[in-house]
Amino acid sequence: MSRLASDRVPLAPPRLVVPAYFRPDVRPDDWESLAKHAQQVRLVILNLANGPGTEPDPAFYPALSRLREAGVAVAGYVDTNYGRRSAREAMADLDYFLQWYDVTGVCFDRVSVTAEHLGYYASLSRDARYAGAKVVVFNHGAHPNEGYAEHANVLGTFEGPWRAYLQLAVPRWTRERPANKFYHVVYSVPRENFDHAFLLAIRRRAGSVYITDRSGANPYDCLPAGGLQPESPWLRLLTASRG
Repeated sequence: MSRLASDRVPLAPPRLVVPAYFRPDVRPDDWESLAKHAQQVRLVILNLANGPGTEPDPAFYPALSRLREAGVAVAGYVDTNYGRRSAREAMADLDYFLQWYDVTGVCFDRVSVTAEHLGYYASLSRDARYAGAKVVVFNHGAHPNEGYAEHANVLGTFEGPWRAYLQLAVPRWTRERPANKFYHVVYSVPRENFDHAFLLAIRRRAGSVYITDRSGANPYDCLPAGGLQPESPWLRLLTASRG
């Protein structure tokens, strides 16, 4: 446990789960930063074209190799359309990620929050692990039915803008789970509010976070302002929180 300068209460430090929806041949410095600061990065989510794309892309190989050498896990992005996409199609995407990019795990996105689709996702998680995924992320974007926690390593329980994050209510059942089970993604965060956003995430027991000043249709098209460079408020806060 460690302390943040702005709070006297001992708080567990977050780690980063980074939605890397940008190419290494377009943003090489961002990819290099992720490998360089591997200690702060729990997982990188690889997304080429709302999935693995239609064929292998060699431009990603050197960057992914550096992440593996640094010990950073990579998960392939697979859309599930809230339980409406066929499991066969979702698993085909994962198979491509495993074959083409040797990923560690999978991030199932647009995951339902209701008990109605729990069986679908339980089966999907089981099949993903059988196929070779060591890490399974369910990105709900909101707090789901508690039953989902039994089938994923990480639950994405918030994804949205800063203004909405300020109003987030956290259900009581999350207190019975370890903080590393939960992942919050907050975009459109003013740089001067980065410290506030990190502190809120920690107090809400999100063991993994992604906080960015980026906005628009794709807030994940590069790392936040300053990236993981020494002057970045991102890196400063992470380093401080880890003591």
